[in-house]
Formats: sequence, structure tokens, C-alpha cells
Amino acid sequence: MATGLGTTDGKKCMDGKFEMVYPVGGSGMKCKKWTYIYLFFSCIGVLACIFLYVKGETGQDTNTNTEQYDILAENKEPGRETESPEETETSREENVEETEMESEEITAEAVIEKLRSIDFTIKEYPIDTEIYTEEMDREYKEVFLRVLLNQIPVQCEDGEEIYFEDIDPVKEKLNTDHMTMIKEHFLYCYLDFDGDGLPELVVDPLGAYVRFGGPRIFKYDRDSKKVYVDGYRYMRYRPLCAGKFYQEYKGSPDSIQYGYQEIDSQGNVIEEVKFQLVFPAPAYGHPERYFITSMLGDKYMDDLEIDKKSWDEVTHDFFEAMD
Repeated sequence: MATGLGTTDGKKCMDGKFEMVYPVGGSGMKCKKWTYIYLFFSCIGVLACIFLYVKGETGQDTNTNTEQYDILAENKEPGRETESPEETETSREENVEETEMESEEITAEAVIEKLRSIDFTIKEYPIDTEIYTEEMDREYKEVFLRVLLNQIPVQCEDGEEIYFEDIDPVKEKLNTDHMTMIKEHFLYCYLDFDGDGLPELVVDPLGAYVRFGGPRIFKYDRDSKKVYVDGYRYMRYRPLCAGKFYQEYKGSPDSIQYGYQEIDSQGNVIEEVKFQLVFPAPAYGHPERYFITSMLGDKYMDDLEIDKKSWDEVTHDFFEAMD
């Protein structure tokens, strides 16, 4: 039975899922030929689609990897293998340590140069006898004696008035009476301490009391008839000479520390230096070591280690002044 499109003689061209109908009057060979050509180009099209899809998915990573490789290739020195992350970090730490060591050496040399310029020698300010008369001398000494005997108060920097025995709780610490305290546990210096031509009374604690305080500077104002006390900034120091203080104490069993302070006419600290000597420990193979602490500009340079030659140079005048 004819359909006008093909035969219905029961013969069909089956190839995979495609069902091809023979053309009318054909032998079947023509059907097979065109079928193979169709399948050939279909396969090529499928493969092309797959190729384009895969390239689109992997193209970005490929470019990124290529860029990374190019960057590594540019930074890589000839004849040198690329460092691992661990090697890079170690190298970075070594560079930081070297920089810090160089910086510390430069800083120590700068501090040493500054210490060379400090005048540690003993100085004195003469009393101006043109303004300081015998009458004033009697008045000054009488006022200062009354201060020591707790008969009149003194005025602190904050405006508070306080009696001598209350400036520091000396009696409680030393377990003694007031008269014994002022006679046996203090050293008194009567001199022009700030360079104004008039005398001040410097009261310096002796012995164990040094741990609890420092020197006190009493200044009498004849106009107001008041005595002013200063010294809270000089804790653990002792008077060296006019305008200068020193300290010497064992900071620990294996070291000794020295200090130097210099003040201006207003009592402000304008120079402060500390020297620390660490004793050798042969049992542990530790040599004698030397450290300095000082202001450098507006920075506080703490515990900078120096060699013995530099130590001898910067401490020579200071130790002579202490002697």
C-alpha cells in the first residue's frame, strides 16, 4: 500500500534511535548513504559543543595559573629556586632581627654621644651677699629650725600645708621619737641649691630610710613668710651638689645600679641617666655586662647594652663626682 512518502513493505531503516523510511522506488542504499553522512556531521557538531563547553569552564583558571606563573617567573632570580613559605618566613624574621640589631647599635651610640656632653662635675652657686644680709641669715635659719621641730607647717607643691614629721611617716618606719629622728637619721645641707643667690635647706635621709623616700628641698619666701617643700620627684636619690642628685643601690643580687639627676632653677628634672653593672657569673659562662638608660630627644631609651670601653668613658666623671 502506497502512502506517497515511502514504502510500507515492512522494511525499515533502523540505526540507533533514528527510524528512516525508504523513499518510494528506492533500493535502500541511498537511504543508508545519506544516513551515514548525517550521523558523521552530527558527531562533529556534538564534539565541537563539548570542546567549547570544557574550554569555557577551564579558561579562567588556565589564565589565572598562567598569570601566577608569569609573576613567579618575573620575580625568580636566575639560578635560584622558588622559596617555600617556611623559607620565606624564616628569611623575613632574620631580616627583622638584623634591622633591630643595627637600630639598637645606632641608638646606643647616639646615647653614648649624648652622655659625653653631660657635665657630671661638682658645681656650687655662691650666696649673693649683696642681698643676703646677716639679718636674713638669722631669719632663714630660725625659720628652718622651726620647720624641723614641727612648730610651723610647710606648703607642698599642690598647695597643701603639712608638718615636717608628716611629710614621710619616718617615725613609724624607724620606730623612734621625733628628736632622735631629726638628729640621727638626716643629713642637712644649707646652700644655694637652685642658683638664685639665696640658701635652701636640703634634708637628706640616711641609712635604711633612703628606701622610703628621698631628699627634701625647703625654700623660704621672705615676702609671704612661708616655707615651700619640694622633692617628691627625687625619690631614692641623694644630693650630689647644687642642682644635682645621685643614687647607688643594688637592684638585685647580681647587679648594682647608679643614677644621676639634674634639675633647673624651678626644680624640674632636665637630665636623668641610669647606669647598671651586672656582675659576672663564671659558673654560667656569663661575663660582666654594662647597661645605660637615658632620654634621647623625647624618647626614653631603656637598658641599652654597651661595651666596657664605652662604660669606662661615660661613667668616669660621674664616679669621680660621687667620690
